[in-house]
Amino acid sequence: MKRKCSGTTDLRAFLARAAKKKQSEQESVVAPTSNEAHMQLVLFQGQSSSGPSTAQVPPPVEDDEDSDGFHSVHLSETDSSDKDDSESGDGNNIYGIEHDPGLRIPISSYDVNDQDSVRRVYIALGPCRPKMKKDDFPQHDCGGMRRFLPQWFSEFSWLEYSVDRDAAYCFVCYLFKDSNKFAGGDNFVNGGFRNWNLKARLRKHAGAVNSAHCEAEEKYNLFIKPKSSIRESIASNSAQYKADYLARLTWSLKCIRYLLRQGLAFHGHDERKGSKNQGNFRELLQWLAGNFEEVNKVVLENAPQNCQLIDHKIQKQLICCCASETTKLIIEELGNDCFAILADESSDAYQQEQLALCLRFVNKMGSQLSDFLVLLKLKILHP
Repeated sequence: MKRKCSGTTDLRAFLARAAKKKQSEQESVVAPTSNEAHMQLVLFQGQSSSGPSTAQVPPPVEDDEDSDGFHSVHLSETDSSDKDDSESGDGNNIYGIEHDPGLRIPISSYDVNDQDSVRRVYIALGPCRPKMKKDDFPQHDCGGMRRFLPQWFSEFSWLEYSVDRDAAYCFVCYLFKDSNKFAGGDNFVNGGFRNWNLKARLRKHAGAVNSAHCEAEEKYNLFIKPKSSIRESIASNSAQYKADYLARLTWSLKCIRYLLRQGLAFHGHDERKGSKNQGNFRELLQWLAGNFEEVNKVVLENAPQNCQLIDHKIQKQLICCCASETTKLIIEELGNDCFAILADESSDAYQQEQLALCLRFVNKMGSQLSDFLVLLKLKILHP
């Protein structure tokens, strides 16, 4: 009579018989791979003898030895891979990424530990710039029927457009603007900018070196290039700071030279911000900043607080520099020719004795010149 094997073969009994057989033959332990093959063959034979309805080849198994010295059957690799795929199938959707800036949620709404990952996803996607023709952008009334112009994308690298809201946004400010340091709303981050007749507002958004946009752009550049050394970052920043400082110094010198040429006073009696007249020097510098954008970018409020070049001591130092350069030019023009020194003593409005020195000479063109050299204060000598 044939023995029927059911699909639930007793593995424990089978392994016990195999162990006894090994001990009786005094052979070495068989490799685990041969045991697995033998177990699968017995299971397959037992299932095939029970009928065609249960005839299945068992999946590959892995065996680990438990505390009793027996092997336990585990899931196959296909089952584990299916489980991994189901866990990671969402991809970037786990963060709720929306490419359209009008549909995004603020970066601060994400968990702090996930914010950098969200930023990397958005940077990989890039700014939202739909490939639409000029006539495809909708019009609305803002000082006339106006629409967004696609050529602005090439002019402003940070600009992006929301099809859902028909509005412009700033890509770097959305990712890196410090809302705690720069409080207050910003249309380029929150609601979107739609005043298409005010293109200058796009340039104004970038602002000066210390503006919120420039700080966000600096963080963006450091984020996408984390391997750049500190020395390189400082060198690039130093080059920009040097250029701004040189421009600031140039405009301060222009104001000083104008006042010196006209013989005007520099200081005012009240130079506070609320004063109606802060003195000729500050008023002239403010007038230049209000009429020329290139001046406004580097002076007064847009300059670092410790390097505005408007202090009284700074003005005196620049005046001395102008006097030195003027004297140098006079001496170069004089050369090795003969000259005469004219000295004249006088007193000022405060009855302070002063000595004026002038040089008189004939230049190479044959013209007679008298150049003022210096004005010295005299001390009263008591007998």
